[in-house]
Amino acid sequence: MENIAGKEALIRILREEGVQYVFGIPGATEILFMDALEKVPEIKYILGFNEIVCSGMAEGYARATGRPAFLNLHTGPGLAAALPMIYNAMAGGVPLVITAGQQDTRLLQYDPHLSGDIVGMGKLYTKWCTEIVHAEDIPTTMQRAFKMSVQPPAGPVLVSIPQNVLAQHLDFEYKPNTTVYTRIRPDRAAMDSAFKILQTANRPVIFVESGVSRSAALGEVVCFAETIGAKVYQVWMSDVNFPVTHPQYLGDLDPNSPAGEEALKDADVIIGIGCPMFDQGFYYPKTGLPGGAKIIHIDDNPWEIGKNLPVDCGIQADIRTAVGELTEMIKNKASPEYIKAAGRRAEKISEEKSAADAQMKKQIQEEKDREPIAVSRLIKEIKEAMPQDTIIVDDCWSSSGLLRRILDLTGQKQFYRARRGGSIGWGLPGGAGVNLGMPDRKVVVVSGDGSAAWSMQSFWTAARYRIPVTFIITNNATYRQVKLVRKTVLGDYPLSEKHDGMELDEPVMDFCMLARSMGIKSEKVTKPEDLAETLKAAMDSDEPRLVEVFVENQP
Repeated sequence: MENIAGKEALIRILREEGVQYVFGIPGATEILFMDALEKVPEIKYILGFNEIVCSGMAEGYARATGRPAFLNLHTGPGLAAALPMIYNAMAGGVPLVITAGQQDTRLLQYDPHLSGDIVGMGKLYTKWCTEIVHAEDIPTTMQRAFKMSVQPPAGPVLVSIPQNVLAQHLDFEYKPNTTVYTRIRPDRAAMDSAFKILQTANRPVIFVESGVSRSAALGEVVCFAETIGAKVYQVWMSDVNFPVTHPQYLGDLDPNSPAGEEALKDADVIIGIGCPMFDQGFYYPKTGLPGGAKIIHIDDNPWEIGKNLPVDCGIQADIRTAVGELTEMIKNKASPEYIKAAGRRAEKISEEKSAADAQMKKQIQEEKDREPIAVSRLIKEIKEAMPQDTIIVDDCWSSSGLLRRILDLTGQKQFYRARRGGSIGWGLPGGAGVNLGMPDRKVVVVSGDGSAAWSMQSFWTAARYRIPVTFIITNNATYRQVKLVRKTVLGDYPLSEKHDGMELDEPVMDFCMLARSMGIKSEKVTKPEDLAETLKAAMDSDEPRLVEVFVENQP
């Protein structure tokens, strides 16, 4: 046991917890932390120019590695600036360990500069937050933070650390953190209930979301869908929760919409896997639930099960374990007639999927020579240019639907998009964080101009640390996603109409100029025939690059 300063104890804990990177912006309340960090070269500090960049990188890194990322913020204003991305992380179940430097406790009653109610702000969007008051509390508090961040439901935790606590000394001896085995098996009665319900299913429908990815359950969910012959949808695709090329996957579907009501009208069993059930982004007077349909909901987060509608069978367990065991149960106990009927259903769904794919190919062909460049042409060229095992990071909101349909997104860690939080601006820093987490994979970020404007300082960080991400910005000089929402709320109208607060055209941002000023080589593309060569050169380079493409974004 040694008598050391609180700042040294904190750094030792980070090292023992396997922290590779500290994402952050230092200020006066981080001086002692930074002083101790400089003495430990195996932990690298990644500097961002604002907290959106720092916290976006941390989320990308955590999602890529499956481990908690460490984010260091500068007192009250730093935390406030990071809240949009912390909100994303909380909604998406992303493990972050966040520290915020607090002013010296001997100053807090005097309303010092930059102080704030860090714990009060943090409670909004974290699993747990606290403020350390004694150096002796550092080991217990920080190890608890790392443990809690990954326990289901995973999410961000926040620790406020006053400066005098880092200066205090304590008797320190590191003890390994608690190992928690979180793959909890489902209750046998719940499995029997689900099996009984599935035996009555003639038209089952599955909804998947990010719980599948968080639990690394992609293979199990595919096998389950094939075994029961179900259509598969997701409301919000933020990861590869089901291969988009699979013949039973029919894409995005909001059940609380006329399209959702139509698609589900004949469903007799609806199975939710790792997803919220019947959340509403826009008020819709009907639930989308067909009369008489039964609901099975599998999730590791008890809050989600039965949250909006009562379910007939709620299974709280590790998603991968529960789905795998339910599939084996069906294979071993279901009648041969059931298995044959499921196979016939799967064939019929495949025909529906083939028709949709044919329509998509027709659209791509019809739009390929359009100027300004059609988004479908751009995405087709990205697909052809990107190396094998490329990771796609999506922040191109109004183009995202086409991106997810055209690219062959099949691998478990091939695609990342902001999860249900949805704050824009995540893509550029998120892509840098993903690359730091998986440095052997090529990362391509596709961002809209509106999203890129939130976090364009990411170019500087990518250049400084030579993070070899290919950034592609679709520039249409408008918040087209807001116009699409306006259309949903107010009814049909030409999307080329101009509306207050939705135009980015006077002046049009020059992202190439901005990126070059921060050390990134950049190319601008206005003609479709120039896409292939420019994209290939950027992706083949072993350095950060920007390709800015001027598009007319189709609805």
